[in-house]
Amino acid sequence: MTGSGSRSTTEGPTRDLPTPGDGDRSPRIFVLLGFGLLAVGLAFWHPIPAGVWHDDGVYMLIGRALASGQGLHYAGVVGAPPAVKFPPGYPLLLALLWTVFRSLGAVTLAAELLNLALLAAAGALLGWALYRNAGLDRRLALGIAVLAFVSADVWRWALVPLSESLFMALAAATLVAWGPASRPGEGKGAAALAGLLVLAVLTRTAGVALVAGFAVALMRACGWRRSLAVCAPPALVALAWGRWAAARAAEVPAGMRDILGPYGGWLGGQLATPGAFVASVPAHLTGVLARILALLLPGLEGPGLWVAGAPLTVLAVLGFVRLARILPPLPWISCAYLGMVVLWPFMDRRLVAPLHPWVVAAVCVGFQVLAGRVGRASLRRMVGALALVWVGLYVGVSASRASRGWAAAAYELRARRLAAAVEALDHTAPPDAVVGAPEFWPALHLHGGWRVIPSARFMPLGESVETPVWGTPLQQASLWWNARVTHVLLEQGGAIHGATLDLLDAKCPGTVHVLAELPPQILVGLGWTESCARALGLMGG
Repeated sequence: MTGSGSRSTTEGPTRDLPTPGDGDRSPRIFVLLGFGLLAVGLAFWHPIPAGVWHDDGVYMLIGRALASGQGLHYAGVVGAPPAVKFPPGYPLLLALLWTVFRSLGAVTLAAELLNLALLAAAGALLGWALYRNAGLDRRLALGIAVLAFVSADVWRWALVPLSESLFMALAAATLVAWGPASRPGEGKGAAALAGLLVLAVLTRTAGVALVAGFAVALMRACGWRRSLAVCAPPALVALAWGRWAAARAAEVPAGMRDILGPYGGWLGGQLATPGAFVASVPAHLTGVLARILALLLPGLEGPGLWVAGAPLTVLAVLGFVRLARILPPLPWISCAYLGMVVLWPFMDRRLVAPLHPWVVAAVCVGFQVLAGRVGRASLRRMVGALALVWVGLYVGVSASRASRGWAAAAYELRARRLAAAVEALDHTAPPDAVVGAPEFWPALHLHGGWRVIPSARFMPLGESVETPVWGTPLQQASLWWNARVTHVLLEQGGAIHGATLDLLDAKCPGTVHVLAELPPQILVGLGWTESCARALGLMGG
C-alpha cells in the first residue's frame, strides 16, 4: 500500500500521470481483473428464485410488464397501478431479458449472472480509473480493486435481481470518464460523462449523489460552464422522472403508497413531523457509520467494531483528502451519497453497499499517505505491517464466507419459506384469489399467478409515536377490504398482522380462517362480508 502516486497541479484536471516505466497504459490487465472478479462472484453465487428479497420481485414484475407491452406498471398488483417508485433503468434491462428468455426461471438466472458480470466490471473499471485518472501505481490500483470487490458484503446484492450491480458499474464508469471530461476542449468526454450520469439517475434514485459529486468536482476543476454542461442533463432527467412519478402517484391506492408510491411523496410524508426526524438523525448516523465500518471489518460488532474502526476511519479521511487532489469526484460523490443515506428515514445494509469500494479505496490510499509521512523506516514498516494485518483479516473473512455460502444463506432460507407459501396457496387458493403479504407479494404473483397486494404499510418514522411501522390494525383492514383480499400470508407469525386479525375476530367472528401453519409463517383466509366492513367503518374507504 505504499506504491507511488501522482500529484495534481493547481489547475485540477491536469495530472502528472505515471511514466511509461510504470507499465503500459492499456487496460488489458484490468480486463483480466474483471474476469478474475467474475470468478469470485461465481464462488459466492447460488441459484435463487426471484422475489425472495421483495425489491427483486418488484423489479421482475415491472420488467415483465414492460416486455409484455403493459408499460411501466405493477402488473399483478390489484388494479395494476403505475410503477412510480423505482427509476425505470433496471426494469428496462430486465425487460430485455424477459423478451429474450421469456420464462421466469430463465430470466432470473440470466439476471443473476448479468449482475455478477456487471459487478465484476465495476471492479475492473474502478481499478482502471484509479490507475489512469488518479495516477496510482498499477499494483496499488489493482490491489484496491481486488479488495473492494472480494467481499461477500458487496456480492450478496448481486445474487438476486437488484439494481446495485448496474448502479455500481455505472458509477465506476463515470470515474473512468472523469479524465477526458475534465480536460479542456474534450467535448466528447463531457458528453460521455453526461450520458453515464443520465443512466445512473435512471437506475437508482441515489444517482443524484453522483450528479452532485461531479457537479462540485467539475466546478472546482473546470469552472461552472463545464459543470453545467455535464450535470444539467442528468439533473433534468431526474427532475422529469420525479415530476412524472408525482403526477401518477394519485393512481396508486392510498394504502399502498408507502410501498408502491414515489420516493418524493413518501419522504415528504415521513418528514411531516420534523421533530421526530431530527431526533432520529444521531442514532441513524451512528447506525450508518457502524454499517460502513462493518464493511471494512467484516465479522466484528459491538465495541470491538468501534475500537478497531477508529484507526481505519482516520486512514479513510487521509485517503479521501489525497483523492480530492488526484481523483476529485470520488470524495465528493462519497460525501453526497453518505448524506443521502444518513437522511434516509430507514437503515438497510443494501443502502451502504455502493459506498464499500469507495471507502476501501480511501483506506488503502490512506495507508499510502501515512507511510509517506512518517520519516523513520521502522515506522514505515509498522504501517506496512498494519496494512498487511488488515488485508489478511479482511480477505480471510471474505474467503471463509465464500466457503460457507454466507452471502446466499439468507436468500436460501427465504426461498424455502417462499416455496412453502406457494405450495400452501396452491392447495387453498383459487386462481382468482387476491393474496396479501408484507414482502413476498411480488414473488407470489411471479410464482403462482395470483393477484397480490402489499399487506402492510411501511412508515419508518410512523404517523405518531404509537403508530407501528407497518400501520395500525384499522389501516391494514382498510387496505385488505378495498383490495378484496381473500388470503394473507403472515410472514413473521403474528408480529405484523396479529393485531389486525384479532380485531377482525372480535368485530367479525368467523371472518378469519387459518389455512396452513408454516412456521414462522401462517396462511389465513378471509371471508369478508359487507356487515363486517360496516362494523369496522370501512365501507366509505
